[in-house]
Amino acid sequence: MLEQKIAHLGMIQGVIGRMASDSQILKTLAITIAAAIIALGQTQGAMSPGSTPSYLPLIAVFPILIFWGLTAKQLHVERAYRRLYDAVRLDEEVSPFSMDWREFRHRVAGPFRLAFSWTVALPYIGVVIILVAVWRYGGHP
Repeated sequence: MLEQKIAHLGMIQGVIGRMASDSQILKTLAITIAAAIIALGQTQGAMSPGSTPSYLPLIAVFPILIFWGLTAKQLHVERAYRRLYDAVRLDEEVSPFSMDWREFRHRVAGPFRLAFSWTVALPYIGVVIILVAVWRYGGHP
């Protein structure tokens, strides 16, 4: 029985670890996409001195918002898995080797609330501010 519990906890812990890694990957991708769009605007000369500001940085805000939402949703699921882990650890009523996190999703903050937590919002707000600044002032002396 103890061996099954340890194996179950290991499975859940593996998922939690992968999800934490995925969160970092989403943030990295968002910054990479923003940088690529800014670079595209620079290479096309759209942001050269005296030109009309390119709208590419503003367009880049939309994928950033999508990544922001995905990160919040991913964190919501990760926290639900953490609740599942705690339930197994504390010998609560959980089916053996169950990986169903949905039962625990109402025990954690929702994705919308998590989207505006500091750990999620700060990197994305920073990227959006940079994109707006590049759009507004990019290429101008």
